[in-house]
Amino acid sequence: MNIRQLIAGVSAAVLALSLAACGGQGAKDGDQTTDKTTSAADKPDASGPQPTVTGSGKDLHLAFPDAQAPKDLKVWVQQKGSGRAVAETDTVIAHYVGQVWKNEKPFDSSFSRGAPTGFSLQNVIAGWRQGLTGLPVGTKAIVSVPPELGYGSTGNKDAGIGATDVIDFYVEIVDAFGINQAGDKAAKSEAKVADLPVELKGALGEPVTLTVKAGAAQPKALTHTVIARGSGAAVAEKDTTVYVQYAMSLWDNSQTEVTYGKSGPQAVPMGSGSVFDSLAGVSVGSRVLITNAETSGGDSAQRMPSLAVVVDILGQLATPSAS
Repeated sequence: MNIRQLIAGVSAAVLALSLAACGGQGAKDGDQTTDKTTSAADKPDASGPQPTVTGSGKDLHLAFPDAQAPKDLKVWVQQKGSGRAVAETDTVIAHYVGQVWKNEKPFDSSFSRGAPTGFSLQNVIAGWRQGLTGLPVGTKAIVSVPPELGYGSTGNKDAGIGATDVIDFYVEIVDAFGINQAGDKAAKSEAKVADLPVELKGALGEPVTLTVKAGAAQPKALTHTVIARGSGAAVAEKDTTVYVQYAMSLWDNSQTEVTYGKSGPQAVPMGSGSVFDSLAGVSVGSRVLITNAETSGGDSAQRMPSLAVVVDILGQLATPSAS
């Protein structure tokens, strides 16, 4: 059993987003450890006839001009945001609707589901990664994606996208988290780091690693200790997805895992039964130590060794209730 299996539910790679289903090209290995943005010269063209946004609420969609579909990637900014520029390795929270050019029936829409969606730009189609990179958080834009930057020659049959179809999206960038992002550097300290059962390397607001101290007493229950409390909203117990970065170790330090600069921010549905459920009530921006006792099931395969996790809470996204 590997360390991710021990915390089932922690590493939701991408929420149910058709963008990532086919044709997505992840960032090159060399790009996964740094935050990058495209230069002005690399930005997609914004000329030519463009779709318009029509409707509202769950019925919001694009209406298309009486013109041929663009042959190249286009990004038409409708409203420029004022937040940090999105990097190509970011995890982005966005509202969007997607349509094949001149087809006014969406093949996918977060607006119809009633909540934005979170996804890593490393795990979506190239047109999204190239189109959103460099745009400030808060931006509203229309992105037109040619097939070679979308689903390619295979198309996406389930979504009704053909091999030569140009697909267009109206996107509202709600938030973005960097691959190296940590918690709030101004978080207020609440625990003496020297008294913790783990040794930490990494200041507040910076990536962190941990090692369980030699001789530290094994935890007897699931506990959390707020190392430093951020100033954001309290994490809800359910109907929300919390975005975290973490450093983790089994109690004997035989297995470790760090998300900073590697897999990046993780989307964790609260109330899913993972150790991260203990973050309920803790403020966004906080750094928290979670320890969990060893548990055993009916056989050795179900044994869960004791572990320690230091978590930086980056944000949360309300999700519609399944009920």
